[in-house]
Amino acid sequence: MKKLITVLLSLILALGIVIFLPKLIGKPEPIEANIENENSLVNQGILSYGKDEVLYHKIYYKGKLIGVISDLDYLNGLVFQKYQDYEKDFPDTELGLSNDVYIVEEKSFIHFENIDDQIMDYLVANNLLGVKTTAVEFSTAEGVFEIIYVKNYADFQSALESFFLNFVSEETLMKITNNLPIPSPVELGTVETNAMLEETIQTKEAIVSPDEIFKNSDEIYDFLCYGRNKEREYYTVKEGDTLQGVGYYFGDMSPKQLVMLNTGVLSSENQIIVPGMELNVTYYTSPITIEVTKERLSQQPITPQTPEYVEDNTLEMGVYEVRVQEESGIKNVLYEETWINGVLESGKALSENVIKQPKRGVIAVGTKQVVMIGTGNYIWPVDNPHITCHWGCYPGHTGTDIVNRYEKYAAVYAVDSGVVDGTGYRYDMGNFCIINHQNGVRTFYMHLNVPAYVEAGENVSRGQIIGQMGNTGTSEGVHLHLTFEVNGTRVNACYYLPCELID
Repeated sequence: MKKLITVLLSLILALGIVIFLPKLIGKPEPIEANIENENSLVNQGILSYGKDEVLYHKIYYKGKLIGVISDLDYLNGLVFQKYQDYEKDFPDTELGLSNDVYIVEEKSFIHFENIDDQIMDYLVANNLLGVKTTAVEFSTAEGVFEIIYVKNYADFQSALESFFLNFVSEETLMKITNNLPIPSPVELGTVETNAMLEETIQTKEAIVSPDEIFKNSDEIYDFLCYGRNKEREYYTVKEGDTLQGVGYYFGDMSPKQLVMLNTGVLSSENQIIVPGMELNVTYYTSPITIEVTKERLSQQPITPQTPEYVEDNTLEMGVYEVRVQEESGIKNVLYEETWINGVLESGKALSENVIKQPKRGVIAVGTKQVVMIGTGNYIWPVDNPHITCHWGCYPGHTGTDIVNRYEKYAAVYAVDSGVVDGTGYRYDMGNFCIINHQNGVRTFYMHLNVPAYVEAGENVSRGQIIGQMGNTGTSEGVHLHLTFEVNGTRVNACYYLPCELID
């Protein structure tokens, strides 16, 4: 009997603990989550531990746990409702988790606190919801180096075509696109023979924040011109400015390059710019590379050999007489040039055709000491000449700036025979050489890279190397500043050199 009473009391006590104890201590407070040793970015508690495993979803951002989703369908519904905020700017798509956010399915005996609304708030506050759009990948053989996201791929194609047309004509681009043949030039001038994008472009679907998406072709075009670079340099035109002069001072750009940078402001390389006009002088820092191949047919003079000087005892000392008048020859040379984003990178001669052979001159002198006397037939002071700044291209410019199209620090030649009047260094001229051609003409060669190779009083022959092109003195880039002085007055070098034959 006593044993029965003991059992009944134990049973009543157990029922009392089960029924009344929870009421006495109230609802258990959630335990701060340390979900299997993972600290969540949003505070989340553990309510209880069950007997059976439950399927749940963990949501991560860049490998860090945001929290555990209680109802995935509910969270997806919140995301769908949020799309209404973006639908106007991004129609016909959908909102989803950005690329750095992902969800993992797991099973556990743990019952978690429901924080689905807080997880949604965290996603919105941290800009982790994204619009489904197109990712454009730029890659080389080394792999992908840049990715942009565009609202419409058609906008990207339009912007890319506009960027191409900065460097190649629409007609040429059409021929290349349709695999039509482009013959070499048969008349003097330049023909574009090919244009290509050096990088590879691929697309894929992506979900990213709307703030990362290029929304129109203008935004994409700006990226193709300058990449992520947001810095721009502008110049306000002053009285007396020319396109050639402005370009010279800002990176030795050509008028054509300035026109490319200022669409809508400039329409022609020959346009007269007026004071107050604001020009973009920031050249392209594009992440992509447009390579254009051109063939240029150029007519060039063939310089005769240095005249033959013969002594004549019948002539008085210091007197000279032309017995055979020299004549320059003419040849057509076909060059192949490579241009990268509008800048000439290299060139080589493919072929040449002699139109007229040169004739060597003969000069009789009445002295045993032969003095080099100019012929009056002047040659270019560099190979492959290109004029970067003409006479008067900016106020006070009394010379002609010349470069070798294909070689930066190129050799500099005497334009005619004569005697060196002087060499040295001056703050504005840099390393210089002056040649007196003994016929009223002197020529000045400025900004040489190192001191001239000849000395004062030395005879020089036409075509003799007298120095190396450089960037000394008040120079804004590697070039040769050539000045002609006739009877003490400086004159335009193009009066004596065939400037019209080069571009």
